[in-house]
Amino acid sequence: MLNARMMIAKTLMAGTLVLIAAAANAQCRSFAKNKCVPELAPYKFNESFNAAQLAPGEEAEVNLTFYSGQEYRVMVCTHPILGEVNWKLVDLNNKIVFESLADSPKHVFDLKAANTVQMKAVVWVPGTGTSDMVHVGCVAVLVGFKE
Repeated sequence: MLNARMMIAKTLMAGTLVLIAAAANAQCRSFAKNKCVPELAPYKFNESFNAAQLAPGEEAEVNLTFYSGQEYRVMVCTHPILGEVNWKLVDLNNKIVFESLADSPKHVFDLKAANTVQMKAVVWVPGTGTSDMVHVGCVAVLVGFKE
């Protein structure tokens, strides 16, 4: 009887965590769509949604492909609760193509791809998250292109 109750409690807890994660992802998607996508103008959003919920001290990576001859804008958009974040674009050899640091932030980077190339956007939230109150916020990496 006790094992059955424990199993039900664990199942309910796991279900609750999944629902919370899904709700957070939906909120992040809504934030990116409503606040960030309009800021890509005059570039057209490529419809590839790359976002994560991050806290101070956490990092996320996104693989991106840029096609030959196309003009692009890469934008990192963050929820205000996080403040400014650090981000960079690196090539396949981990050579830094662009970098924005929180103390001198740049939210966009424009480029024209001479050849089709893959890069990685790396975003990290400054801080260690050592306080009792951990602030988690949405960080979106968006790519737009000129038509």
